[in-house]
Amino acid sequence: MTITWSAAAAADIDEFYGERPGESMRAVVVRMGGRPVAIIGIAIERSRARAFSEYKPELEPHLKSISVLRAIKAAQQMFAASVKPVVAVCDGSAALLVRLGFVHVQDDVYAWRGVVNGVA
Repeated sequence: MTITWSAAAAADIDEFYGERPGESMRAVVVRMGGRPVAIIGIAIERSRARAFSEYKPELEPHLKSISVLRAIKAAQQMFAASVKPVVAVCDGSAALLVRLGFVHVQDDVYAWRGVVNGVA
């Protein structure tokens, strides 16, 4: 099965979530066989951007594929280009957030490289 990635369109977000989330977002989507199975990006909030990522269980054996790694790299570039501070809330592995370029701010909140403390 072919794994590809690209910038996420509204139709990709609708298909992945089953409905349109309430906030504006910029994201990349990973597809298996043409179907969205992962999404990673930023949700734009009033004073900041919140990093997020989700994937379907069928992608798990392929998380280290070149296409998935390139999608992650594209998301990292999106984080770096954001004019708003980018934060993430850790609900799993903090080591993964650190590996992606986030630094610990407080409790379960991480910020994209060098964002000032207290953005949470």
